[in-house]
Amino acid sequence: MNTREQRKKSTKKNNSQQTAKKRRKMNAAGQRKRQVHLLFQGIFLGLCICLLCFSLYKLGSIFFEYHSGEKEYDELRQYLLAEPISPEDPALAQAEEGEESEESDSTVVPMSRIDLASLQEINTDAIGWIEIAGTSISYPMVHTTDNTYYLTHTFRKEKNKSGSVFLEAANASDFSDMHTIVYGHNMKDGSMFAGLKNYSKAAYWEAHPYIYLDTADASHCYQIFSCHEANTDDITYTIGFKADDTYQTFLDSLKEASNYDTGVEVSKEDPILTLSTCTKSGTKRFVVHAKKIY
Repeated sequence: MNTREQRKKSTKKNNSQQTAKKRRKMNAAGQRKRQVHLLFQGIFLGLCICLLCFSLYKLGSIFFEYHSGEKEYDELRQYLLAEPISPEDPALAQAEEGEESEESDSTVVPMSRIDLASLQEINTDAIGWIEIAGTSISYPMVHTTDNTYYLTHTFRKEKNKSGSVFLEAANASDFSDMHTIVYGHNMKDGSMFAGLKNYSKAAYWEAHPYIYLDTADASHCYQIFSCHEANTDDITYTIGFKADDTYQTFLDSLKEASNYDTGVEVSKEDPILTLSTCTKSGTKRFVVHAKKIY
């Protein structure tokens, strides 16, 4: 074999070796890419699993919190002893006429339907019970000097997002003010004051026109006359009125703001009650106004 042929064979061999070496490098680079790709896939999948687990945990925590809150209030309903007295009830008409018993000089009056003493043994802030017949709204009410505490604590003072139904701190706890405000959360499970938003439709108001309150003195009934959304700084949240023309102007503004005309007249001699809850947007409140019937 001559030198030329040897050089050709040597060159060919070198070329083959270089080609093989390049292939090995390319294969190694490709393998590294695949490994990096699989690594990122694994990390992404792991993050997705972690996110899913965290979401399930949060949902479970929320569900448990809702459940524990409603369980507490279900247990407290044992202290609600009777059905509310409808304004059309003949017994109520008799009481309003002030008819006296033949056996004594006592006057027949609406008596409280709740065991308030037992509720106050559980929580000294208890002032009564609120109910809208035929709806899920039926809760004990509390009153304190702090409007924030019961946003995150139940009636038994357990930490819970359900909170409690509570009276405006600046209002009198005996509901003697001309305008009294009661707050409750708009819970996603429909509990607390979530049902108030249904009053955006007139048909719902027609089916549930009364709010019942039971306090230390007796049972009371309020007739709803206006329902609407309001800003947090709206005139709706003004209290401290006297039975004068300023109060009448305030009442007229509430009727004007209503989503629909209830036809219920309200005058400056009428004490009123406002129920307030958050809306989905969180920037406004949904409010229901009612005047005292008894």
